[in-house]
Amino acid sequence: MEYDRCKNCDGEVTADSDFCPHCGVLFKGIGTLRCDTHAQRISAGVCVICRKVVCIECSKVVHGRTLCLDHKKIEIQQDWALAFQSTEIGDSELVKAVLESEGFHIQVQNFNSVGFVWDGGGDSPISRSNISKPAKVFVPIPEYLEAIDVIEDWNTSKTTEEAEH
Repeated sequence: MEYDRCKNCDGEVTADSDFCPHCGVLFKGIGTLRCDTHAQRISAGVCVICRKVVCIECSKVVHGRTLCLDHKKIEIQQDWALAFQSTEIGDSELVKAVLESEGFHIQVQNFNSVGFVWDGGGDSPISRSNISKPAKVFVPIPEYLEAIDVIEDWNTSKTTEEAEH
C-alpha cells in the first residue's frame, strides 16, 4: 500500500485518503463536502472520533485535531483516545481486562501503585500527587466508539448482577 504524509500534521495517510485520520483535515481534490448537520455549509474537516463531516460551527479544533461538538472533550494523546479513567485502580484494571478480552489495543497511564502512602510517615509531595492521579485506559482513536459501547455494556451487566444479589 502506498502512503503519503498529511501536510497539516505530518501523519501517515493512504494515497487515496480524502482526509487525515490523525487530524481531520480534508485534502484538496476531493471536491466540496458539506457539513453532515448543516447541508448548506461547506465542511471544515472531519471529526477524528466519529468521522462526521463538520463545518466551523459544528467543530472544535483541539491540539490540532478536528472534533465534532459531541467529542470535543475527549482526551487524546498521540493517536490514542481516553476510554476510561478512575482514581480506583481496581476499576481501571477491570475495564482494561474487559477491553483486552474483546480484542482492543490498550495503552494505560498512571497504573503504578502509590505504595504505603500514609503508613509510617511515608507522606511526601510525590506520593500525595500520585494518589489523586486517575488510572487511565486509552484505545486507538478508530476503536474508541466501539470500546465505549463495550464498557457501557459491561457496566450495565455488572449493575444488573449487583442488583440481583
